[in-house]
Amino acid sequence: MSEIQIPKGYRECLKNTYTVKIDRPIGSVHPKHPEIVYPVNYGYVPGLVAGDGEEQDVYILGVNRPVSEITVKIIAVIYRSDDNEDKWVGVPEELAGTPICFECNINKAVEFQEQFHTHTCKAVYEKTCGAVMFIEEKGERRYLLIENDSGHIGFPKGHVEYGETEEQTAVREVFEETKLKAKPQYDFRMSYSYVNNAGHHKTAVYFLSHYDNSDVHIQQEEISDSWLLPYKEAYEKLNFPQDRVIIEAAEKLLNGTANQ
Repeated sequence: MSEIQIPKGYRECLKNTYTVKIDRPIGSVHPKHPEIVYPVNYGYVPGLVAGDGEEQDVYILGVNRPVSEITVKIIAVIYRSDDNEDKWVGVPEELAGTPICFECNINKAVEFQEQFHTHTCKAVYEKTCGAVMFIEEKGERRYLLIENDSGHIGFPKGHVEYGETEEQTAVREVFEETKLKAKPQYDFRMSYSYVNNAGHHKTAVYFLSHYDNSDVHIQQEEISDSWLLPYKEAYEKLNFPQDRVIIEAAEKLLNGTANQ
């Protein structure tokens, strides 16, 4: 079999399928850290050579028994900044898109080994949670909108971390981005999914929260602008049609006209 060199930073593997030979099955002892037992199957793709001169390694999630060989879809790449090789993450194809594929769960699954490296995870399937934040002053309701560095004008949100509920993520991310304390209310939860230009599957979940006249302190590292606007202006300012559906539902609920 001819060998193919895999450079660092390689992304073309994402969403492709590969047959992986397992050389460290679940239950085996880590060769460098004997106190660690592998909680996942771990192997390599024959014929693909990584930057360290050895076969490309792959973590296998979603298979809870030792196996010797398996075909998987690659759902993430673990980019190591302190190593010559990146690591791939794969799942059986029938599990692609399920919660096991979300970035937070991938990070937890590979932590047993990646804790020894400086790394970032780039996942095909991403889940974010946030809140539609509004204020009412002098009889007028206004909505807080933010613009992130990608140009998306919407509501504060961010990635789910391992062990968090959706509401916990929303509260944490709203505070990190605006210093406002969200309190999800009104029995409101809406979500949408889409595929971005890079082919990544994104799911966004939103709650609804009132806030008082606390000052908004925008996180400058990730947010380029913000607005506090009445409903009609906020509706027009949003540049994702899915977000317009969400703010329309929020306005109807707050006006007592939902389901009428």
